[in-house]
Amino acid sequence: MPLRIPICAFDAKTGILCAKCQAKLTAGQITDADIQVSKALVKLAEKIPDVNKMTLLRSFQVDGNYVLEVEQADAAIVRSKPEIKQKLEEQLKGKVWVIGSSNSDRRFLEDLFYPIRLLTVNTVWLPDGSKVTKAIIPGRRVERLSGEIEILKKIVKQVKGIELMVEFEREATLRL
Repeated sequence: MPLRIPICAFDAKTGILCAKCQAKLTAGQITDADIQVSKALVKLAEKIPDVNKMTLLRSFQVDGNYVLEVEQADAAIVRSKPEIKQKLEEQLKGKVWVIGSSNSDRRFLEDLFYPIRLLTVNTVWLPDGSKVTKAIIPGRRVERLSGEIEILKKIVKQVKGIELMVEFEREATLRL
């Protein structure tokens, strides 16, 4: 089964959109990120055969980072072969996050935070009627993660419209 992407494979190889794909872009059915990622995947498929088995459903660009939504099984392929993600990051010139297609917000967060494990994900309703999703991560705050967590919060807000709050296990238990 060949690589499936939001635009025609020919368009991805040439870099020029056909009338049909251009109409999809104009109508908002696909994004510029879909086009950029599709081009990168087609190039990568020539070098890494496993990429040919993948299905890219959609992609998002958030502050120079790319979020690729693929079939759930394809997310496992990318995780098992780190060179796929590395080459995509080189081609797209940004960090790449791979998530499997899911209707579950928890599954989305688990995929996005991978390889970090989430202990719990809760929804907190605020007095003004808004809600915040709180994710608790094992361990304690690590400075190198701080910047990444801010990026993850932006990604979650843009992709799913979820206001995310991240706590570390030690912080959460100290407040009890």
